[in-house]
Amino acid sequence: MAPERVARHQKARLQGAMVEVVARHGYAGTTLRELVALAGVSKTTFYQHFESKRDCFLSTFDQIVAILAARVSEAYRSEEEFRPRLVAALTAFMNLAVEEPNAASLAAVESLTLGGAGVARRERASAGFEALVQQSFDHSPTGAPVAPVVVRAIVAGIRGVAYRRLRAGQPEELPGSVETLVDWALSYQQPESDATRRAVEAAREPSMARSAIDQDEEVPDWEEPPDSRRSKARLTQRERIVRAAAMVVVDRGYEALSIPAISAAAGTSNQTFYENFDSKRDALLAAFEIVAADALTAGVSAFEAAPDGPEAIGAGLRALTEYIAGHSVFARLAFFELPTAGPAALDRADQILDGFTAFLTPELAPPGVDGVLPSTALAAIATGIWSVIQHEIASERSEHLPQLAPELARIALAPFGAAELVANPV
Repeated sequence: MAPERVARHQKARLQGAMVEVVARHGYAGTTLRELVALAGVSKTTFYQHFESKRDCFLSTFDQIVAILAARVSEAYRSEEEFRPRLVAALTAFMNLAVEEPNAASLAAVESLTLGGAGVARRERASAGFEALVQQSFDHSPTGAPVAPVVVRAIVAGIRGVAYRRLRAGQPEELPGSVETLVDWALSYQQPESDATRRAVEAAREPSMARSAIDQDEEVPDWEEPPDSRRSKARLTQRERIVRAAAMVVVDRGYEALSIPAISAAAGTSNQTFYENFDSKRDALLAAFEIVAADALTAGVSAFEAAPDGPEAIGAGLRALTEYIAGHSVFARLAFFELPTAGPAALDRADQILDGFTAFLTPELAPPGVDGVLPSTALAAIATGIWSVIQHEIASERSEHLPQLAPELARIALAPFGAAELVANPV
């Protein structure tokens, strides 16, 4: 083969090896030694193509996305009508996950474990699919406009459904979700219901809810250095260790997290650390449990204080966005850095999303929110909202999140109004 063809072949083999090794061990457990051995190349050859393991991973991610985009676009163009086009495109997306679950998992699951480093790549990958969905809405028979932020939530919601099935080892279930997800996406072109309007109006009003930590003026906020004089006076050693773990990860990333780094930031000894925790991951997860519970407390307090009905969901979303805007440690930890701690951390993040989704289920949704949505659509809504918030934080617009709360309320409740129309057609 010509030298340039040899180089392309070697690069493709390394990308294929990345898919296989990540499927075996996860990104964190992937080693350069195993990569080059599986690809049948030397380390020197590896560095001729990639700067690092991360560079190889991201290149592989891009290649998977390019293949997926080509298949989805081809399927989309194979149909003439509006809805069949979306069904064909989404079916192609799901079928690829079934055919190549390891590659799909690398893109949808393992890319999260890169933390903030993977966000820009995922956002760039999503942009092409968002443009396709936006184009579909712009040329739909109804002509009803759909805001770009809603389109972003739709694409992220679909990706979130794929993520859950892939993590559960059930990719074969994804094609069966296509019709439900298309119905959910199209629900955003339905006329706005009274319930949605009420939720949107409630989300416009500043929240009076305060979290448990904010209510206690004696407790330093999480931006206070854990080894400061005030922290040492007000916090236990365990609390300072927990906060130090969060601060190190937020400031320097999970790769920089070590027992000595935590102890130095907390102003304690390594021995004290081991008296409280078994590992650095345990300390980080403890930090996340505290800040996540505090954030949910603020949202739940606003939810419960609002009048029964859609207003409760609007008020809860407003309080949650205000909390995120005012607590940078929680914002960075929950939306970017937590997944870098591995499967246990992903489990914690999934549990938080499940708790948020619970407010939209028929059992817990307040009176006045009509219609019944499948669990797949509920999961897509929650992931969509979460991803919209993440996008704003990544774009350094955290302070504007409360102003986005009305649109998040619309994303949350518009599908319920559409479900009501289907169940009770005029």
